Parts: sequence; structure tokens; C-alpha cells
Amino acid sequence: MPAPTLSQRALSLQESAIRKLDLTVALHPNVRWYRVNIGQPDVPTPRPLLDAVHNWDVNVVAYGPASGLPAVREAAARYHSRWSPGLEARHVAVTQGGSEALLFAFTALCDPGDEVLVPEPYYTNYNGFASVVGARVRPIATRLEDGFALPTDEVLDQHLTDKTRAIVFSNPGNPTGAVYGPETLARVLAWAERHGIFVIADEVYRRIWFDEAPTSALEFEQYRDQVICIDSLSKTYSACGSRIGFLISRNEQLMEKIERLGQARLGAQPLAQQMALSALALPESYYEEVRGIYRRRVDALMNALSELPGVKAPRPTGAFYAMLDLPVDDSEAFARWMVESFRHEGESVVVAPGPGFYASNDKGRTQVRVAAVLREADLRRAVELLGLGLEAYPGRLR
Repeated sequence: MPAPTLSQRALSLQESAIRKLDLTVALHPNVRWYRVNIGQPDVPTPRPLLDAVHNWDVNVVAYGPASGLPAVREAAARYHSRWSPGLEARHVAVTQGGSEALLFAFTALCDPGDEVLVPEPYYTNYNGFASVVGARVRPIATRLEDGFALPTDEVLDQHLTDKTRAIVFSNPGNPTGAVYGPETLARVLAWAERHGIFVIADEVYRRIWFDEAPTSALEFEQYRDQVICIDSLSKTYSACGSRIGFLISRNEQLMEKIERLGQARLGAQPLAQQMALSALALPESYYEEVRGIYRRRVDALMNALSELPGVKAPRPTGAFYAMLDLPVDDSEAFARWMVESFRHEGESVVVAPGPGFYASNDKGRTQVRVAAVLREADLRRAVELLGLGLEAYPGRLR
């Protein structure tokens, strides 16, 4: 009898560049690991969110509405109305993390064989979301040398096909740390409107910036039917495990279909939604404090990296990631070697190999992504270990 086979969608799923070394790390429990490969901050979750968990008192943990509790949708609309006046609860769907919000967006927009334009390097899971719905990521190259600026209209035109359904990018950028302002957003949105495609703006790092605030795609009322905004509790509130996200759009037809997608999986976790209510009620001073924490961490990271010979490290202007260019022949092999073979005083560092942030594994071969998610002293030690590893690595480019 023939053996059962998996779907081509499952077989095509790309391994996460961020987590691919986790199993190997787990085999070495006696090593002290400095994990700058994953965006898991060690910043304490704000006390009001934890209090919401401790104080939750119900007799029945019941299903909630598919698009989220009304109070949470209203709170999210008020929060985003700070820069996009007029948002209402009906414009918000509560999802199980920003990841589900992205998956819902891809599902609502794409039929099998359709394409989404994505400036690369990009968040590695965009590939997975596209694969699950049978769509294809069509990458558009950006350059480390010019701060990963979004492509010009002429370049966008060259990548447009009759299968293009959306352009998706993160602002601030993951993995690049780039921040896009009003002129860039206005240009890209106008381009999308001319061609009748959606803009999916992944804004989960919107509150983490260091020079100028990123511009939300929601700020442009004239493009209300083009824009889908993604947000989440994970990074801003150091609540990655809450798995609460938001899909926000003024496009009424789209939001009706997002409601139906939500019905297919029932509702987001109700206790986590109580955390969301507390998060969305925090004062503006909280966000200033968060920016200060990450500014100090990014400063510590970049100052330490500047001391490493042969390492190119553009300074991020938002989020807490940086893409580095290393003097190595193969960043995948280097990252694995650091985990499997390199130790200094019982310690080592884990980085995310660059190729996983590109559509093709022949790109990013000398790059890694690092995340400023540790305390400043730990980040400086992580960079010290990175430098010692580069000195010892057999594949270093001299």
C-alpha cells in the first residue's frame, strides 16, 4: 500500500531562522547562553497585566466572541485613535497574537497562487503564513548600506504582477530596525491605491523608536480601504506569552470576513484579553519608560559591536533588532558552530542566521540578526563572546 503523504503546503514550510538552533541549545544545559537570536525581552511584564491575571475571578471559563470581547475592541480602538482619530470597535478584531492577525490577513486577501510583495530581509514567518494559504512571497531587495529603505515606486512596479494582492512590511522593521516616516508611508500607500492592492502594515514595534516616531498606516484616512494594521501585546508590554494581537482596518467588507475566520477558531483566550484591557489603559509615561530601556540596550549593543573588527552594524532607529554583516563565509555555519563548538568560560552566544530572513538562502550568507533583549551588561558580554568566536572561527574571512 502506498505511504500517506503530506501536503505540498506543509512540505514547503520554511524552518524558522529565529528558532532553528533551539534544539541544539537544549542539548547543552550546562552552558550559559546569551540568547540574542529571539525577540523575547527579559523586561518584567507590567504589574497591572499580572494583576489582571491574579484578580480574574469567574465561575465558568466560557467562549468569547470571535472578534474579541467588546470592551477590548473598544479599548484597542481608543488606543489607536491617538494617531488615527475616529477608529471604532468594529474596526478591530482581537486575535491570538500578531501572528494570527497576519495569517488572517493573508487568508482574507490571497487565493492559491497569489503573491504578496515583501521588502527583504523580512520577518521570517511571513513565508510560513503565505505558504499556509497557498500564496507566495515575492521579495524586493533592500540594502543594509542605505538603512533598508523601502523600495522606490519604479522598483515596486518591476515586481508587480497580475497575482499581486498586497505589500507587507514591518514598521519599525524586524529584522532591520528601520523606521519609516510620513513621506515614505504616503508614497507606498498611494502606489498601492493606484494598483488596487492592500497594504499590510506590521506595527507591533510601533512604540519602540529612538529618533523619530514611525508613521502608522492608519493615519491616512484617504486610504481606509487599502490598509490593514497588525499590532500585539508581545513586545511593547513584554507579554509574548499572552498571545493577544489585533487586526485593525476600516475596510468593512474585510472585517466581516475576518469575523468569519475568527468564528472558525472560536474566540481568543478570555483571561489574556483581561491583560489586554490593563495594557491598553497604561499611561503615556509607560511607553516613554519602555523606549528608554531599549534605547540604553541598543546603545550598549551598538557601542560594543563598533569595537569588533570587520563587523558592519547599522544602528537601528526602532524596534530592538540589528542586522549585522560578519567577516564569515557562511553565517548559518558560523551560528551553528558557536552553539556546537565555541565556549568561553562555559558561555556562548546564540544569533539568528541571516539567510532565514530572505526568500532565497543564497542571500544574507554573511549576515546575522541580533536582538537587544538582555540587560546592558549581558549584551556587552554577548558581543564579547561574538568577537571571540569570530577570532576562533575557521571560516572567518581574513
